[in-house]
Amino acid sequence: MNDFDDIRPYYDEEVTGVLEQLVRDPDLTSFLASWLAPRINKIMPGILSSLLSLYLQRAIRGVHDIAGFQQIVAGYVRKLVRDGTTEFTYDGFDSLEADQAYLFISNHRDIAGDSMLLDYALYLNQLETVRIAIGDNLVQREFATSIMRLNKGFFIKRSVGGPRKAYAALLQSSEYIKHSIRSGHSIWIAQSEGRSKDGFDLTDPAIIKMFVLADRKKPLSDVIRQLNIVPLSISYEFDPCDVLKATEVGRINDQGSYDKPPGEDLLSLVRGLNGQKGRVILRLGEKLDGDFESVDEVAAEIDRQIISQLELFPVNYWALSRLDGEPYQTLAENSDFRIEKKDALALANRLKGCPPEYRPYWLKMYANPVLNRQQVVGQP
Repeated sequence: MNDFDDIRPYYDEEVTGVLEQLVRDPDLTSFLASWLAPRINKIMPGILSSLLSLYLQRAIRGVHDIAGFQQIVAGYVRKLVRDGTTEFTYDGFDSLEADQAYLFISNHRDIAGDSMLLDYALYLNQLETVRIAIGDNLVQREFATSIMRLNKGFFIKRSVGGPRKAYAALLQSSEYIKHSIRSGHSIWIAQSEGRSKDGFDLTDPAIIKMFVLADRKKPLSDVIRQLNIVPLSISYEFDPCDVLKATEVGRINDQGSYDKPPGEDLLSLVRGLNGQKGRVILRLGEKLDGDFESVDEVAAEIDRQIISQLELFPVNYWALSRLDGEPYQTLAENSDFRIEKKDALALANRLKGCPPEYRPYWLKMYANPVLNRQQVVGQP
C-alpha cells in the first residue's frame, strides 16, 4: 500500500471491478428501491431490487474508467439541475486555465450538492472535474463509499483517535492535496468541517493549517501561491434541508446535544440533491496571490471573497424582517428591501413546514447570511 491508498479515489483500472460489485450490492438496490418507489417497495421489495440491479448492469455497460462513470453522472446532474432549480448560473469559470490545477475552497451548505454543482460548471466549460474532499465520518454505507471514490472523492480522516494519529492523518491529507495539485488534479474542499447549518459561512483556520502542513518549513505565502487557491461562493435560494438543519441547531441549543439518527446524513444527501433549490449561483473569486503572515489572514481573505460574492435572495431579507431583537432588528430597519404580498405569503407557507419550536432557528439560518456580510465586508 502506498501513502494514499486508504484515502484516494479509485484508479481507472479499478473501475470495472468496482462497478460490477456495486450494481449487484443488495444494500444499494434496496436503498434505491425505498427512495425511488417506496410504495411498490413495500409490496415487492425483492422483485424491485432485482429489476434495479438489472437496470444498473445495463447502465454501466461500456464504462471502464472514471471519465466514463462521470459521463453517466453528468446526465443525472443535468436532470437534477433542470428539475430542482429555477435558474443555474456560474461566473468566473472562463478565467480558469485548462492546463492548471486549482484548490477550490467554498462555503458548505449541502453534503453532495456543493461539489456536484462545481463539477457540473467545470464540465459545461469543458474543464476537468475535481477531486472531492470528504470527511470519513460521512461514510456510513459501503456502497456510498464506492460511489464517492468513483466520483473522485478522497477522504479526510476525522475519526482517528489520539494526537499522533490525528497529526499523521492531517499530514497525509496535506501531502495528498499537494501531490494532486502538482500532478495536475484540481481539488474541492469546504471552508470548514461540516455544513453551515446556521447560515454563517466562515473559514476555519485549521483548514489552512492542514493545507500548508506538507510544506510547513516554507514561507506561508509561497505555499499558498503554489496551491492555486481559488475561493468559490455557492448560493442557494432555498435549502431543501432547512427544516432538518433548524431542528438540529434547535435541539443543540435547547438540549445541549443532538444524537443524529443512523442514516440521517444519507437522507440529507438525497434530499439536498433532489429538493427544490430555486435559483443557484456559483461565483469564482480571484486566486490567492498576496503576502500572508498567518493562516488567519488567509482565512480572512477567503471569507472576504466568498461572502462578498454570495447572492442574497428575498428569503434572506424576509427572514431578517421576521426576527425580533438585535442585531437583526436594526439590520432590517436599515435595509430597503421590499417584497410583494404573494411572495411573502409563499415564504410564510414554507416556514409553516418547520415545527413551531424550531422556526426561530429556521429564520436565523436564512437571515444570518445578511448579518454575516455586514460583519465581514461591512455591507448588508
